[in-house]
Amino acid sequence: MVMMKGPERRASLSMEMRRKAIHLTGLLVPAAILLFGKGAAVGFVAAALVVAVILERARLSGKVRLPAVRDHEAERVAGYFYYILGALLAVLFFTPPIAIAAMLMLALGDAASGIIGSVVRGSAVRTLIMEGGGRRIKPVPVVVGTFAVCLAVGYAASIIEGIYFSGPGVLSLLVCTTGAAAATFADAVPLSFRDRVVDDNLTIPLFAGSAMTVAVLI
Repeated sequence: MVMMKGPERRASLSMEMRRKAIHLTGLLVPAAILLFGKGAAVGFVAAALVVAVILERARLSGKVRLPAVRDHEAERVAGYFYYILGALLAVLFFTPPIAIAAMLMLALGDAASGIIGSVVRGSAVRTLIMEGGGRRIKPVPVVVGTFAVCLAVGYAASIIEGIYFSGPGVLSLLVCTTGAAAATFADAVPLSFRDRVVDDNLTIPLFAGSAMTVAVLI
């Protein structure tokens, strides 16, 4: 593990902080579930996805420019689109408590991964793979930091569950730990489909939500 040097570290951290500030808008999804219910949240995220489709078509055709789009996304669908798609699928497929936990892991766990990774060399594994090489897993500090944040927000989601939802709770320590591990794996280990790297904004909520759903049955 090699830390970046002063000026390089500050520039990288500043850029990542700006990107992750946008990333934190994903917290609106748990808020929508809590305030308006699952059906309204689905409608809210679906509308956002329609807007994202329009924006991406315009951006990829050169008609508009969007801030915080990474260089390797210049000619491919940007990460924010997969973020919204992952949020929609999470709200559709999982129970509200699990969907909230999965979205918190995406919004905060992935943000922690990006911020830690911005000062640790070799963390941009997906970009390196797209460029034809590089390591296949993020450095240990990034993995540990991501898991710690995901576990913490899973615990926070269990508290939210106890306040807002009636009936037996599902977000036990085992469930939260399983979800945190799945989210961390999705973030740290790039997956490919038909020789294309799958965006972790899509896999993190789906892996975390699926793992927690299975863990509830154990």
